[in-house]
Amino acid sequence: MVQTPYETEVETGPGRQIGRLLATLIGVALLVVSAFTDWTPSLTGDRLDIRALVRADFAAQSDFVRTVGGVSVLIALVALIGLVDRTGWLTRLAGAAALIVFVLYAIEAYRVFGHDFGTAVGDLRTGAWLQFAGGVVLLIGGYLGSRVAVVPAAVESEPVHPSNLEGRR
Repeated sequence: MVQTPYETEVETGPGRQIGRLLATLIGVALLVVSAFTDWTPSLTGDRLDIRALVRADFAAQSDFVRTVGGVSVLIALVALIGLVDRTGWLTRLAGAAALIVFVLYAIEAYRVFGHDFGTAVGDLRTGAWLQFAGGVVLLIGGYLGSRVAVVPAAVESEPVHPSNLEGRR
């Protein structure tokens, strides 16, 4: 008889699920707020062109979909959809994406605001820091999900033959 393992969710207490829900909602709120607050001294996230993540040019953009704020809201929506899956992998993915957006912006801010780390960090505005905080909270919330374990489908045993039972009496 060949054993075939299968995956099953290990149930966790309701406290972990409530913690995951709260962390996800707080992370989503931080990302949405970051989309509409200052990222540069003169631009909010809903006006900052998405190319600011890969190019040292902080230009204004009128189309919300093509802004850094639009990306933040999209990541927040992915995190909300992640609440459907109890394992939290999609929430962790959204948290990682939020942190990647922060890192890309921080690198470009370093290039734009001078090659001095203190000046670059000082010029990061509230929106960027809320993006960072939202990503960290989403990562934590994603790890509060149910655990998945691989367990054997059946236990192998020897077939019982009546002659084997006679010696045991």
